[in-house]
Amino acid sequence: MSTQLSALKLIKIMRKTEVYQIRLDSQEKKQAFAVFKQLGITPAQAVRLFFKQVVLTKSIPFSIENQNINLEQLIKLRKLKQEQQNTQATPAPAPVSTDTSPLDDEDLDLFAELNALLGETDKS
Repeated sequence: MSTQLSALKLIKIMRKTEVYQIRLDSQEKKQAFAVFKQLGITPAQAVRLFFKQVVLTKSIPFSIENQNINLEQLIKLRKLKQEQQNTQATPAPAPVSTDTSPLDDEDLDLFAELNALLGETDKS
């Protein structure tokens, strides 16, 4: 009877898990895995810790700084893009969206501009 009880407790504790794959720069992967080894954790544990902190803090749990991102460059890119859009024929205004998603087109444009500055593309 105690074996059945233990099995039931284990089932309650277990959560559904999913697999998520990402592409990594091979050199960064080697360096990061070496750090994880020094810390005595597996890469999977490190990723789960990161996700847990994102959930708890509702933010990226560290400062994001990149010297490659130049604010002036970003502003110039935005102005250039706006000028290009202004020179093209302007279509009829789009209907007002009732979408409450946290990222609007302007946010997505900003991410695209940042990726262009960093020389990255989403290959997923």
